[in-house]
Amino acid sequence: MILPRFLDIEASSLSMNSYPIEIAWYDQNGNIESHLINPYTVDDWIDWDYNAQQIHGISRKLCGEQGVHPKFLCHRMNQSIQPGETIYADGIPFDDWWIETLYSVGSSAGFAEFNIVHSDSLMLPLLTTIEDDSNKRRRLYEQLKLDARKKVGGRHRARIDVQYLIELFHLCSAQTAIR
Repeated sequence: MILPRFLDIEASSLSMNSYPIEIAWYDQNGNIESHLINPYTVDDWIDWDYNAQQIHGISRKLCGEQGVHPKFLCHRMNQSIQPGETIYADGIPFDDWWIETLYSVGSSAGFAEFNIVHSDSLMLPLLTTIEDDSNKRRRLYEQLKLDARKKVGGRHRARIDVQYLIELFHLCSAQTAIR
């Protein structure tokens, strides 16, 4: 079975001046590709929230030491994600904003050519086939989210959160096969 594509982003903060500091996505070969982003390569990327750092555990210094240039990352993503392709994320509208922010400085086009869609729009319809009642379906979905998070462990690192989305998709798909 070919899985849908998933993406996750960690950021400097949740403010209007925030920018992506880590991106991971599920590639067409079945691998998760993940990169820290060097904020020191973009003059305007000075926003930093130490509370966010406490949550994701990524320091600005680590991004500077191990992060890639936004131009490299946009090039890699364009090689991996086809124009017009849909990739699913659970952090919309933030993920849209951070991709726009990344591509505005890292791509000559100035924008991503792929589409980011909320992962709920993929997962919930799967559960519609087994549960008509929207409240029960939502409760089932929330339980599957907890189960996926428990199985994957960790959170707020892009690679781990992509693994979580993959596991959640598997759990939702398995529900339709069970009933």
